[in-house]
Amino acid sequence: MLRLLFSILFSLSLSSNALGQKNKIDAILAAEHKAGHFNGTMLVVNDGKVVARASKGFANLQFAVPIDKNTRLPIASMTKLLTAILTLQLLEKEQLKLGDKASQYIAGLPTNCQNITILDLLTHYSGLKNEPAQAYSSPYSTAEFLNKFVAAKESSSRPTFNYNNVDYIVLTHLLEVVSKKTYPQLLHDNIFKPLDMVNSGMVVEGTVIPGLAYGYHNYSFGNSKKAEPLKNDPLIYLSNYAGAGGGYSTPDDLYKLVQSLKANKLLTAETTAKLLTAPQTNSFIEYARGIPTIGFYYNGKTFPGPVLERRGSINGFNSVLLADKDFRKIVILLTNTDTGDLELIGDKIYAEIQ
Repeated sequence: MLRLLFSILFSLSLSSNALGQKNKIDAILAAEHKAGHFNGTMLVVNDGKVVARASKGFANLQFAVPIDKNTRLPIASMTKLLTAILTLQLLEKEQLKLGDKASQYIAGLPTNCQNITILDLLTHYSGLKNEPAQAYSSPYSTAEFLNKFVAAKESSSRPTFNYNNVDYIVLTHLLEVVSKKTYPQLLHDNIFKPLDMVNSGMVVEGTVIPGLAYGYHNYSFGNSKKAEPLKNDPLIYLSNYAGAGGGYSTPDDLYKLVQSLKANKLLTAETTAKLLTAPQTNSFIEYARGIPTIGFYYNGKTFPGPVLERRGSINGFNSVLLADKDFRKIVILLTNTDTGDLELIGDKIYAEIQ
């Protein structure tokens, strides 16, 4: 009898704790939305249980179409995590090595780019220049993008960390060459279909994608008043970002991805431990808020324990994925405006997960 009573009290305590977390997280998001700093969708999970879920604002402001949990939002540079996973899958199949030079697979790279390795591209130590704005004003295949916009910085020293999209667009093309498949087909065959990620894909301007949100910006990132007007995102070829930033998804689909990493469905436990979740250099990059792994940034400074971070930002589309090393505590935020400071919001929410 005493054992049964203890069990009931313990269960009630757990339920009360979970409810407390939910209420605090809901309050954080409600306050940010009321201040005009959050227009998007959120999912928070702890130990396989949904702690909090919310959708705020509109997927289309012109027609007041509400955002819900199935609204598809471009995830910007969070796409790079997918590209890293695809690369590690080919590594496990022994179709490439991280130390291989990209020029072994891609013909026509500039002379001073011949020694860039796959690992350099994955961790942004390639020394390549950032692309100009006109890289997205006209449609380009990955091969055309490489021919027009791949160039190394002029320096006699060893390349340092430089976060950029070009590295991952080069990687996208390399994956297509090695696999003899298009990048969208690779994603479908190796990630989306196996995980039943039915609301994920790549943006294609010539295709009407059901449920895809519009983007809006004012470049305020938490520093604006609610009344400050938003503008429509500029008409760019988002698809040109390819494996660097051209994907879209939902929080539920992204959680399926995280679950699969925890369960070693996409990669072996050894690959995950040594490459996906482990720092690959010794340098903490302040503006990236972490040390590069292959796919994440390892942040051992901000929270009591290490956190894996993956972020994205293209105009109004902004995304955050925070997870502990064991993929137990998960925060996923996707927005179609840039009115909020998602780093601050994500941190507040993550800190409430017990």
